[in-house]
Parts: sequence; C-alpha cells; structure tokens
Amino acid sequence: MQWRFSFVRTQIFRRKVKKIVKYFLAFIIVVFFLLLLIASAEQTCPPEGCGKVTGGQASPYVITHPYRHRRPNSDVKRILRWTGFFEDLSWEETDDSYFQPCKVNKCTMTNDRALLDQSDAVLFHVGALWNFWRGASLPSRRHAHQVWILHNVEPPPRVPLNLAAYAGVFNWTAWYRRDSDVPVGYGGYTSYPQPPSLKLNKSAKVNWARENNRFSAWMSSNCYDYNRRLQLITEIKTLLGKDMDLYGKCGGKRCPETICYDTLSNYKFFFTFENANCRDYISEKFWAALLRRQVPVVLGGSSPKDYAKVAPPHSFIHVKDFKDTKSLVKYLYHLANNETAYNEYLEWTSEHDIYSELPARRKWWCELCEALHDEKRPAQTYEDIDGWFKDDTCPQWSVANQLGRLLDGFKMKLRLI
Repeated sequence: MQWRFSFVRTQIFRRKVKKIVKYFLAFIIVVFFLLLLIASAEQTCPPEGCGKVTGGQASPYVITHPYRHRRPNSDVKRILRWTGFFEDLSWEETDDSYFQPCKVNKCTMTNDRALLDQSDAVLFHVGALWNFWRGASLPSRRHAHQVWILHNVEPPPRVPLNLAAYAGVFNWTAWYRRDSDVPVGYGGYTSYPQPPSLKLNKSAKVNWARENNRFSAWMSSNCYDYNRRLQLITEIKTLLGKDMDLYGKCGGKRCPETICYDTLSNYKFFFTFENANCRDYISEKFWAALLRRQVPVVLGGSSPKDYAKVAPPHSFIHVKDFKDTKSLVKYLYHLANNETAYNEYLEWTSEHDIYSELPARRKWWCELCEALHDEKRPAQTYEDIDGWFKDDTCPQWSVANQLGRLLDGFKMKLRLI
C-alpha cells in the first residue's frame, strides 16, 4: 500500500513538472515572437538617411543673443565639470597641466560645485546625465556669463537620454560631429614639420606591401550591435577564408595585451566597422589602424565623404563604394598582389603622422579653452537640441532597436542568419 501511494505521488509530481515545463516553453515562444514583432517595427533608414541632414548648419536649432556676458576679472576661464565623463569624475585623469602646451592656456578645471558662481563654463556629459534610478541633476541656478556645454562621444543608437527635456538648457555642444561647437575627435592627422626638400623621395619610402605580410583582420567584443557588423564580417570571412583573422569575443583569436599592437600591425588590411552608420561617427578603431600603417576597410559615417573630410588622402577603403562583398574582396586581392597599388594607400605616411584617441582628447581641452576666450563667438542657446541630435542618418535609441540587437544575437547563435 505504501509502495502504491509513493508511485501515485511520483506520477502526480511528474505530471506537474511536465505541465510547468510546457507552460515555460510556451512562455519562451510567446516572448520570442513578441521580440520578433517589436524588432520588426524598428526604424530603418532610407538611402538618404533617417534625418534631414543640414550639412553642418546648426542654425535651425540654435538662437543667438545680441550680447554675450563675461564674468568680471576672468582672465583665467574656469571650467566646472558638473558631471563625470560617464562615471569617471577625473575625465580620464585630466587636470590643469593639459592646458600648458595650448596656444591659449589661461584656463583651469574643477569638480568643486561650490565654485559654480565663479565658473565660466559648466560641462555635462550625456552618459552621466542619464541615470535610470536617480535621474538628471542640474545646477539650481545659472548666470548669464556662463556657457553650459553638453559633451558626448556616442552615436544616437547608444544614447538613451531624452534630449527634448533639455530645450533651452545648453549653449554649446562638444560632440564627435563636425558641426558641433567644439568638436571632440577620436583621432586625426598632422603634417610633418619639414620643408618639401627634406621629404622622403620615392626610392626611400617604405614598401608597406612587404612590411604588412599578413592579409586581413578584424577585432571586436561587441558582437550584436545596431549595425549588425558580425553578419557582414561573417559573409566576408566566408569569402576570404584563412586570409582573414578574427580577434576578440566575436572572433575567437586572442591578441596578447603586451604585444597586441605588434600582432595587429602585421596585416595589410584591417576592418574597422562602426557600431552604427551615423553622421561623422568615426571612432578610435579607424585611427588606430592608420597609426599602425595599415589600410582600413571601413563602414561608418553617413557616407564615405565623412571619412574623406578627416582622413589623410587616399588612405581607406569604404564598403559602400562596392556593389557587394564579392567586389570588395576581389579589390582587396588585387591590391595585395600589386605592391604599387597597395603602397599608394600609404603614400600619406611620408608627409603626415597620426594622433590617436588620447592626444585627440587633450587637443580638445586646448580647443575648448581657446573657444572660451574667443570674443567673436556669439551668445547662443540650443532651443531644440533634440532636433539637432536627430538631424542624422541613423535612428535614435529605442527599446525596439535594443531588443532587435538581442534578437539578432539569438539568431546568429542558432545560425538562423
């Protein structure tokens, strides 16, 4: 009797487990199709882009004022960093020493909010303003002589902040966009300080086609971004086979930290795909490849013209210049087999040098100091900073595109795409 009771109890337990498993699987299927439905509603961009690009004119979103006030006896401009750079209150360990080499260097920076009234500029970072739990914390007062500056280095799909709530708050923007008031670069290039007679002649130039003796590589740890880079990289990898090495979490190969620069420098081509194709968004990956004296194969910006505006002449290959990946791969093999044609992509190295992300950030502090001292700059306010932000070629942050990224991740893991 006791045995039978135990058997019945076991059967009841098994039925309950099966029922729970069945409901759980049904729940998973419903969630999956719900994600699919939401992701399918994600905003997509036509060829001309998602926003009305004004070509560098911020005037539709800004109003100017007839008079710009100045803080009395302010030969040295004080910059109050009201927020951190994301969560970094040191702003990447910057201090007043950053102003010493500047052309205009009479500036000082502080985190002391008690000095609000004695500050000429108040600096806010987008990534620090947005916080799900505590919200934004702005100063309780402002002065007519102050310039409130909004800083950002992330593209729209990665900015969850509702900028419509900040209409009429900020005077300047400090973004990667070229139409920003004080643009923040991820890198750049300069000319060597030497007369033409001392430039390297062609016979003395480095044969980069031989120096870079491996074919191509890509490195990323953000596998499921808005731009769906991994999907395109997988397609290119299928065509290139062993001629393409994939590093990072998305690829599998490791790049030892101590010798990573040397390891990556051996490749002729380095793929530098951005996580979103947004106006002027060209990150440190591109400049790092140029610094290593490679030919970057790029995807980013609103078009190839964004790269042409900032890069050394004839220094990159943009994916959008080719009708498909087969055409791109065919061209890469052509360059690899033609030393003269390949070396033309690095012709710029005899006249120019590259500076990377950190020097670019230091350069920005100098430019900010100079801008604060520039009396020709008019007083202005961004009455529609949300409109300025959305004047772009890529969609804004949304729950739909974030869920779409996660859904893409599941599809890629299951080899559905």
